[in-house]
Amino acid sequence: MKSNYFVIYIAAFFLTWACTSDESSNGSSNGANGPITHTLDTTTGYCFQLFENSIVEALEIAIEGNKIKGAGKRVYLSTQTTYSLQVEGILEGNVAEVDIYVADTRKTKKTFVHRETWEVGEDFLNVKNRKIEGLEGDYQFYRVMCQTQPNKDSTRYDSFSGFNEEGYAVVSKAGKYGVLNQNNELTVSLSYKDLGAIREGTVTFFDQQIGLYGLLDVTNGQLLVEPKYIEIMAFSEGLAAFMVEGGKWGFLNRDLEVAIEPKFTNVNFFKPDLYRNAFNEGLANVETAPGKWNYIDKTGQVVIAGDFLYTKGFENGAAEVYKDNKWYFINKAGECVKNCE
Repeated sequence: MKSNYFVIYIAAFFLTWACTSDESSNGSSNGANGPITHTLDTTTGYCFQLFENSIVEALEIAIEGNKIKGAGKRVYLSTQTTYSLQVEGILEGNVAEVDIYVADTRKTKKTFVHRETWEVGEDFLNVKNRKIEGLEGDYQFYRVMCQTQPNKDSTRYDSFSGFNEEGYAVVSKAGKYGVLNQNNELTVSLSYKDLGAIREGTVTFFDQQIGLYGLLDVTNGQLLVEPKYIEIMAFSEGLAAFMVEGGKWGFLNRDLEVAIEPKFTNVNFFKPDLYRNAFNEGLANVETAPGKWNYIDKTGQVVIAGDFLYTKGFENGAAEVYKDNKWYFINKAGECVKNCE
């Protein structure tokens, strides 16, 4: 599920880069020969994480005087594209204009730079004026325990998925997962081998003993659906897709009843990115037979029977599909509206 993939990416980064703050100490001068202007501890490293719009970003920075330097990774889960990051900046107070040097790990000779404003705190990193693909605007990173010395702060979590619009985040420590609210309270204890996406007041979980997935109430950890599914997705538009033995997919409603019987070969599902929705704008793209993708409504009826080879979810009234060796866009009537030639 999503949380395991998240930690794999983060751990891989933290184990290949360490903060180099051994030479710095509180009260020293900065690289610009000026007095310390901030309130941060220069004897330790700072590790921050963000999970937003199916993008994972992890940063580990050191502070030497007023200088910020560090490295990180940014992963677009939907395309499995990974960028390495190098960070440089000068603090004025706890705020810095930071240059981030970005390289696609598959195209190491191609790099670009973007600048943004950081406000660095003991628990959060507030990023302002970000202008990159998929992450435009202001974002808040959460401080976590670094996996490398010298910042082994055991009071912090190993991973943090980012607070969702409901105010909850999946966190982990020592290989166990739970849910944190914005009051820094654990609403689901650190008891689970894996937790999935949080949506509509629920979170999916994995029972390691029996090897199946179920559903919890995110506000109190109460068991809503016992672990009995091979896979289960987060709710989207009031329905949650599940897979039973035999590999067929169906849907639960918010009353936790089977609303659509398991009969589909696949749904809009991509394992490293469980924040992908099954239903979008009232329709779900499902594989009704091997190699034949169509769209169903919330009753399970096929409403667009195009027998497409590949499909994507609807957005702003259109969906991209692939058939007859080309990609094009259709509307909810199944008519081509773009790239039709």
